[in-house]
Amino acid sequence: MTTEITEQTTPTNPLRTAYLAAAALVARLVDQVEVIPDTAEARRELGTDTYGARLHFGTGLAAGRGVLETAAIVDAEVTRDDVRDGVVWIEVHTTVDGIPLIARALTNTADADELLAAGDTAEDPETTQPIPTVSTSPTAITVPAIFAVRPLATMKATATGTDA
Repeated sequence: MTTEITEQTTPTNPLRTAYLAAAALVARLVDQVEVIPDTAEARRELGTDTYGARLHFGTGLAAGRGVLETAAIVDAEVTRDDVRDGVVWIEVHTTVDGIPLIARALTNTADADELLAAGDTAEDPETTQPIPTVSTSPTAITVPAIFAVRPLATMKATATGTDA
């Protein structure tokens, strides 16, 4: 009697490896955020052999909070793009462990203003966000969540060398 043991092979196709890494990042992020995205995907970037992760949180205030949570997890900058007539994209574009990541939500101006201080692009938010120190106990101090925000128009102007 013969017994054959089959071992699972390690993927040798670089596209498969890249896809599995992006899918693992998606799974890890979905596991860590409280706001579950409407769509979470590992997808191949157009015209490349690179797979990226995308989290689309949908629309509204809760969706924007999902983007802020994602930014905090991956230590990335949140951008705000006021498209037109009260339509605002809240987004994170970054790279995590070599994998491109996009997290986004579509909000209105009021929700975006609530989520992100309008026009607050301070380079050092700690100097503009005081920590309340009413008590002498370190456990009684509440530290506000701080997210760096840089409008997309500023980023585009910087990249092209023109004034926005």
